[in-house]
This record gives sequence, structure tokens and C-alpha cells, in this order.
Amino acid sequence: MELEWAGVPTVCIVHEELTGSAQAIARISGHPDYPFVVVGYPHIPTAVWTEDECRDVARAVAPQIRTLLLE
Repeated sequence: MELEWAGVPTVCIVHEELTGSAQAIARISGHPDYPFVVVGYPHIPTAVWTEDECRDVARAVAPQIRTLLLE
């Protein structure tokens, strides 16, 4: 959000296990409707992923990221 405030278009990517925390941070920061992209299982929340998993996640979320950046 700080990058966004500085004028840098950003998209927050959050694992489904951490969405509650991400929503709380957005609410506390005064942006309760701040959108983010959610990554779920089988990818683990700690994001210690193999190169192949990173590629799979990137392919899966790229359309959502593009949409949010262009809104």
C-alpha cells in the first residue's frame, strides 16, 4: 500500500491463510476495500516454493494482476 501511496501501481498477492491479516492491515490503513489476489493450496502459505511452483502461481495470478493494474 505504501508503494501505491507513492504513485507506484501495485497489486498485493496474499495466500488464502493470510487474507484475514491482509484485510486487517488494509482496514487499519484506511483502505478497507483494497483489492488483492489470493493464492491458495496446494501452495503453502510460507511461499517457500520450487521454481516450478513459482511459475505455476505466476501463470495463475497474472490475469488477475493485469486486471487490477489496469483498473
